[in-house]
Amino acid sequence: MAKALLNLTDVRIRRGMNTVLDGCSLSVESGEAVVLTGANGAGKSTLLEAAAGLLPLENGQIEHENIVVRDHEGRTKSSPLALGLTLQKNGMMGSEVLVEHLQCAMSMNGRTMDCSPFLKAFNLTHRANDLVAHLSQGQARKVAVLAGLLPAFASEHPTLVLLDEPDAGLDEASVETLGGWLNELRTMGHGLLIATHDERIMAHATHHFEVGQEKKTTGIIPEGINAERRQSKSAKRTSSGAFGVRMHLRTLMWLNANAIAGLLTLGILLSFGDFMGNLNQMQRLGFALAPVLAVALCGEPLVVATREERSGDWWRAVWGRAPHASWLPLMIGLVFTLLSVTALGEALNATTVVAGTLLCFSVWHAVGWMQRSTQRLARPQAVFVGLLTPVLILPFSLLVSLLS
Repeated sequence: MAKALLNLTDVRIRRGMNTVLDGCSLSVESGEAVVLTGANGAGKSTLLEAAAGLLPLENGQIEHENIVVRDHEGRTKSSPLALGLTLQKNGMMGSEVLVEHLQCAMSMNGRTMDCSPFLKAFNLTHRANDLVAHLSQGQARKVAVLAGLLPAFASEHPTLVLLDEPDAGLDEASVETLGGWLNELRTMGHGLLIATHDERIMAHATHHFEVGQEKKTTGIIPEGINAERRQSKSAKRTSSGAFGVRMHLRTLMWLNANAIAGLLTLGILLSFGDFMGNLNQMQRLGFALAPVLAVALCGEPLVVATREERSGDWWRAVWGRAPHASWLPLMIGLVFTLLSVTALGEALNATTVVAGTLLCFSVWHAVGWMQRSTQRLARPQAVFVGLLTPVLILPFSLLVSLLS
């Protein structure tokens, strides 16, 4: 008996003032390929993103393999399943390398495999080591589709594959290839939920679900194929912190945002001339650590960077958390503490160095948390998180007072 990989029960979801889904119930079992049908605006993408755990619920609950991963009371839990996900946006940052993104997607399942046959089938072999930003729109879409499929191909267990308009931007040959892969995954026992208008993709569905009418009907069951499980091997799961540090070092976004603020603050202090001698110890320490505080108050540049093509949402769905700078603020805080204290002519001691380093780390991640907490709002850019950062000046003052 096939087991249910996905259950949506009496789900209601609002988008702004509008109720997009109301009383929606749907199940996807292993070996099923369910295609979502309905007019534009009916809620196909909303339903698929809800299944991925990306949207809050007004009512109902979502289960992955009989484990409640989200309910209307706001409770969330990590999915027991590995997810393959392709959103309407590609879910990738332009600074990612093509093959790096695919290996990262597969590693979320703790497995990896040779992806070169898939790249060859999509005519991407010659672009394997290129940055995503250098790909054409159609090529980038192919990579996003592969990122949704490969975790299932590499998995040893039934996997839930969620695809939103996977045919968009694909040529005729690529759509035909994609259809064959969908049949293969279904035969392997994976569950597929696909939102599409393309009849070529619908032809590979075992069931159709009309969004708005909440009816799941059996389609023309595609003929089964003899799917051979491809060889895969265990792989260390890519952490959101390791990925975040790699993107920081590759793009130098920390230099453009945080470091520049710290250097400007230090430059302003140096322009005042030799004023430190007229201050008491607490005031001197406060000025010495001010550039470090300026660095940290700029927050996490990755929050803005991961808005690109909704890569942050892709990470939240498949890993459970968004990329972050991890230990990098410790190193930046150490460097700026040494630089600031030395430039202002203050005595260098271990206590000040440790305090400045930890100050940068804690404030950086605190502001980053505030930034990320707004990302699920309808208009996150309209929320000025910077208006909340002055509250961090009080603990900074207490720290300076304690150390002096």
